[in-house]
Amino acid sequence: MDKFEQEGVSILIVEDDPGILMLLRTFFTARGAIVATEKDGRNVLARVEQNRPDVIILDVIMPHVDGLTVLAVLRQAGLKTPVIMLTDQNTIDDKVKGLEFGADDYVTKPFSTRELLARVKSLLRRSMQKDDNKENEILSVGRLQIQVQAREIVDEDGIKLHFTKTEFDLLCFLARNKNKAVSHAELLKEVMGYNNDIETKALVMHIANMRRKLQKMGDPEFKIVTVAGIGYKLEAA
Repeated sequence: MDKFEQEGVSILIVEDDPGILMLLRTFFTARGAIVATEKDGRNVLARVEQNRPDVIILDVIMPHVDGLTVLAVLRQAGLKTPVIMLTDQNTIDDKVKGLEFGADDYVTKPFSTRELLARVKSLLRRSMQKDDNKENEILSVGRLQIQVQAREIVDEDGIKLHFTKTEFDLLCFLARNKNKAVSHAELLKEVMGYNNDIETKALVMHIANMRRKLQKMGDPEFKIVTVAGIGYKLEAA
């Protein structure tokens, strides 16, 4: 059986469908995880603050408080726990909004439990990586300064831009490889912690959200361009 590499991995599953909830609880418990569950979003913030799970699996469509609202509340409270959303097939807007609100990835129903396990493991590897950034490192691209240790993006007028954790990490990686094409596979592995056997459109959506935020500030004096057949490149003078 494909168990977790770490002992005592804690997972919070928030899902209103009792069948799916039981399936996931049984599946992850059998693989060595400590699993807590919630049937809707009303008590999630308190549960996360109390138990500090390693990963949250969060359904989007739920009664009382939906998953997007829960996600926004968690991020506003400063909680950076990795989140995987469970979405329906035709809810593209929910996927985009979820990633924009700070989700790390999504899985579309119906889904494979093996696929979900692989994504949970990837997020665990990423969250447990040591921060090897140089002290006070500042990356300058166009009109922006990226203050790596402070995890802040500031324009030349001192105005801060809000990027999610994943968006910030992607921007740093692209900025460090300025004017070089970076492959999808490299971004998925080095930034998002994914192996080559995981297929996800989350990267494309993260990049789209980043572009929208940059466009709102006017001309940032650099572009994140798509390199056909390869990936992306941050073009700057």
